[in-house]
Amino acid sequence: MELPDELDNNKFKISGHTRLYAVIGDPVSHSLSPGIMNSAFVKTGVDAVYVALSVREAEAEQAMQMIRLFGLAGVNVTMPLKQAIVPYLDHLSPMAAKMGTANCVVNRQGILTGHNTDCTGFRLSLGEYFKSAPAKVFLLGAGGAARAIAYELVRWGCEKLVVTNRSRDKAENLARILQAEGNCKIAILPWNPPDWAEELAETDLVVNATSLGMDGNGSVAELLRWDHICRQAYIYETVYNPLETDLLQKARKNQFRTIMGTELLLWQAVAGFEIWTGIEAPVDVMRQSLLSGLM
Repeated sequence: MELPDELDNNKFKISGHTRLYAVIGDPVSHSLSPGIMNSAFVKTGVDAVYVALSVREAEAEQAMQMIRLFGLAGVNVTMPLKQAIVPYLDHLSPMAAKMGTANCVVNRQGILTGHNTDCTGFRLSLGEYFKSAPAKVFLLGAGGAARAIAYELVRWGCEKLVVTNRSRDKAENLARILQAEGNCKIAILPWNPPDWAEELAETDLVVNATSLGMDGNGSVAELLRWDHICRQAYIYETVYNPLETDLLQKARKNQFRTIMGTELLLWQAVAGFEIWTGIEAPVDVMRQSLLSGLM
């Protein structure tokens, strides 16, 4: 693991008291979380170490049992386990309970509590750009990341949320969940770019919460008519590999303000670190570790 320069002289001192944390999912060999979290532990002097453990969806129950048995202090949870582990947890935070997903688990003396730091991380990632909730948001996607983003927007006070997804059923199901959470107006549009023009013209924030753009898999940028989008809107990317997606490049070329996909990953990690340790996360160190892992 590569640590930031300022941490080069520090050493992990692992003992019988060192707490163990992990990211679990399948696959996890590509995960940047060990670098991010171990950098934070070293910087803050927390006696802990963080590893990646491969766990398949069918092994969700056994994984929760092993957390208790081996005394892991906590885990981050990625695909395909965010929903699969929920029946095997003892408690859920209000956000995790509403969404039916957990991506962060805390173990307190064998009692497992699930949290959804994707929700918290999304709001934190917007802190530099929006002092209050963006009034109108155009959201592409209705999967796990989109659900967390949509829920946080509604809870935060967004006035209108427009959702479009390749599977309309998923979008409509998300809308039904959200309608009970606040006064936000929810609109569902078909996955048909010509139908998006009117809503894009009035939006404050466009969010790509699909996998399009990941590892060169398609491009949201090719679907958007940039002249249809409100000139004051921010373009928010959730894909972070590659670091510079086609969406970000095209948005900048058309002189839109952008928010990179690394921001959501960073800030959900910050939220998880603070839940686990109860201390302020070293955000700059965590960001440096994240970016170095992508270069």
